[in-house]
Amino acid sequence: MTDIKYALRGITVEQFATLFEPTSDRFEILVSIPIKTNYDERSLAVGANIQYVEDGKTFLTAEVFCHYEIEKECWDNLSEGNTKDVVLPKELMDSLARIAIGTARGAICVKTENSVFAKYYLPIIEIGASHEKNGFVIPRT
Repeated sequence: MTDIKYALRGITVEQFATLFEPTSDRFEILVSIPIKTNYDERSLAVGANIQYVEDGKTFLTAEVFCHYEIEKECWDNLSEGNTKDVVLPKELMDSLARIAIGTARGAICVKTENSVFAKYYLPIIEIGASHEKNGFVIPRT
């Protein structure tokens, strides 16, 4: 794997809502990993969208993004001087997804502190290998 140098440039909570208090302890947690990219700015944002659902209705939702910038020299090597798409290894993307989920866990803890929703913590979630077999592509614009 190519050593990819990057820096965390910010964290945003783009969505957070508590919609109703559930009536039971039977619920499911749905997790998706949205990704935003900007080729010209050498950046990507990896998020965690978390939905707590009871009987098909979402009662707590959070979407948190970690924003990264890839070092210029590294980007130039990956893009061959901005002449081709950048492919990030799936191992890196899996790691960034784990970080996003952990960050969302913290945001949920902070946002629900001292409320009836505090008991709905986000458990440890194992991230398997991403579905991107050849890596994650940031297309050249």
